[in-house]
Amino acid sequence: MSSGKAELIHILNQALSAEYGTLFLLPRHMAAIQDEETRRQLRLIADVELEHAEKTAQMIVSLGGEPTGDLPNLQPRSGLREILEGHVEGEREAIATYARAIAACSDPELRKQLEQLKGDEEGHQRLLERVLARLGS
Repeated sequence: MSSGKAELIHILNQALSAEYGTLFLLPRHMAAIQDEETRRQLRLIADVELEHAEKTAQMIVSLGGEPTGDLPNLQPRSGLREILEGHVEGEREAIATYARAIAACSDPELRKQLEQLKGDEEGHQRLLERVLARLGS
């Protein structure tokens, strides 16, 4: 396996771990939120993050790697603002991870899939920032 492919697999496993972490935290955070619209938005994000985890694992396998993503050291949050701010930060990290994967990827089809995942994460970040803006200061 080339060092470029090994690096891409490593980055994708980091992305997979982040997706797993989000999937672990979102239900707990949704249960703590009273606002039904915010819960609905987080539920939509959770559905997409599950798809991301599946796609990322499939990419790793297609590259000849083994999906080894695990749960990162998670810090559940409390309070709506803190929960949302934590998820915005998670989206920023996911965007950066997928950007690194895109930079490490030479396969045009795989690169297109990675760009779609990154675009989804950017959409999640914008959505969460809009929810935070609705809360005011």
